[in-house]
Amino acid sequence: MSNQYQAIEMEMISWKDEIGDKIRSLFRKTGELEFKFAKEAITEADRAVERMITDKIKAAYPDDAVAGEEFGLTEGTSGRTWYLDPVDGTLNFALGLPNFCSSIALMEGDEILATMVYQPLHEECFTAIKGGGARLNGKTIHVSKRATLGDAILSLQLQKGGRFVQNANLLQALVMESMKMRRFGTIALEMAYLADGRYDGIVAGRGKPQAIHDVAPGILLVQEAGGRISDHLGKPYIPGSTDLIGTNGHFHDEMIDLIVTHERARGELVD
Repeated sequence: MSNQYQAIEMEMISWKDEIGDKIRSLFRKTGELEFKFAKEAITEADRAVERMITDKIKAAYPDDAVAGEEFGLTEGTSGRTWYLDPVDGTLNFALGLPNFCSSIALMEGDEILATMVYQPLHEECFTAIKGGGARLNGKTIHVSKRATLGDAILSLQLQKGGRFVQNANLLQALVMESMKMRRFGTIALEMAYLADGRYDGIVAGRGKPQAIHDVAPGILLVQEAGGRISDHLGKPYIPGSTDLIGTNGHFHDEMIDLIVTHERARGELVD
């Protein structure tokens, strides 16, 4: 395990109590719903927590850039960038539903170096560092061992413009071929659950590129817990991809084959 990345992991963990205190203090106290672009909810908690985390990053790593969901990019000179989603699952948070988290990823170029996903109501802190495994509250975690799609519990993170909604036959096939489906509306937390073996797979599709701050924290968690991440064709996931498929690795190819078959039948793929 890299001592450099381990120190970064410990630094992130040192922030979680203040993050949790701020989020819990505002939970169920957000007032009337407010929406930004694309009908995405936003609350004062999003703004307050992003300011807090940005200040902590700049205090600890003044040369790093910070890219937050709410306030955009704060420049740096190191070549590293921290991606923040202060409250992933904001609509849940605003509605008083408990499925949300705060998520952080440190990247250099397209390489994810360290991540944290923190669920403050349950006080569950998921962390991972490149080459150093994934942990929940300091204890090593691993993906599940379910071996087939038919035995798998999947998380669906779908948007109206994405292929899995636009291709009804594909969506029906995923529902029918898997054992169970769930959708909490917080992709970072659901990928953390995949890393911890609670889910066996995740399907995330939208009609535009996935936001880095949404997926980067979970990608490293899943990979370091022994899982597999790709795009919908089974190719390595790269920033800017519109679709993300994550599994425990055991039935990944089976799920990709199902997707490819239905996309080809729809005329989306050409041999």
